[in-house]
Amino acid sequence: MCLLEKAMTESELKSMVVDYLEICQRQGRLYWDRLNSGDFIECRGPTRRRVKGCRPGTADLFILSDDRLIFVELKAGRGKQTEEQKDFEMMIKLFGFEYYVVRSFEDLETILEGGKA
Repeated sequence: MCLLEKAMTESELKSMVVDYLEICQRQGRLYWDRLNSGDFIECRGPTRRRVKGCRPGTADLFILSDDRLIFVELKAGRGKQTEEQKDFEMMIKLFGFEYYVVRSFEDLETILEGGKA
């Protein structure tokens, strides 16, 4: 990497991945969705309410493609999984599904082509 190149942030990686998955979904190649964990505040006019998201550690995304259910955790650079994320990964793999930590767009392409990142 050139010293002048800026490392990609996790939010930049997420934006790139989401844009690509949206294109693939519109082409009928797969279905995907985000799995947001934590609590959120929903505002409707003057009313606010707390909405509970997925449990801590849940992967960022899931992808349905062909006969595959793939869970994806996005991490930029040397970002590390939390203990909850490691536990979620182990559970998913015990159920026989795929789980990947994706650090680049190229990782995602490899996974979707049937390889391992």
